[in-house]
Amino acid sequence: MRSLLSSHPSLTSKFRALITATTTRSFYTMSTPTTFTHCVPADQPNGSKDVDDATWRTKLSAHEYFILREKGTDARHGPLDKVFAPGDYFCAGCGTHLYTAGMKYDCGCGWPGFWDCVPGVVREQPDKDGRRTEIVCNLCNSHLGHVFRGEGFTNPPPNERHCVNDTAVKFVPAESK
Repeated sequence: MRSLLSSHPSLTSKFRALITATTTRSFYTMSTPTTFTHCVPADQPNGSKDVDDATWRTKLSAHEYFILREKGTDARHGPLDKVFAPGDYFCAGCGTHLYTAGMKYDCGCGWPGFWDCVPGVVREQPDKDGRRTEIVCNLCNSHLGHVFRGEGFTNPPPNERHCVNDTAVKFVPAESK
């Protein structure tokens, strides 16, 4: 594949980067950003709804603080994993609209899975483990979970799997709006 790239200088740099990223990924680094994701890149944080640590500690329960601020992980098969009713999902930290029920699918991982997000409100950044890509609310910097790509699901583009902690989102059914 690399010889193909060097022998065809007419390939655009975006296409060349996509081919290189696709052919050099390992199983654990499938979260290489694509050109059509609605996630915000790590170098474009907003943070306009973030507050100091003392305020977060008074606003959140101990478990919410652990998940949202200390980047914890909920146990699998929480209450939102199998909810597929019409409605919307909001950040549990700041109330930002993150996902719609139409973006949710049964990915089988045990946590709520979404194939896309509301554009510009979920930021992706390298996880501290060096293998995964963390997703956070771009407005308050609260930990949501992780994003995975290239797993072979048949969802519409961008066909990502946002694996989200139950505690990180609040579901509001359509009939209660």
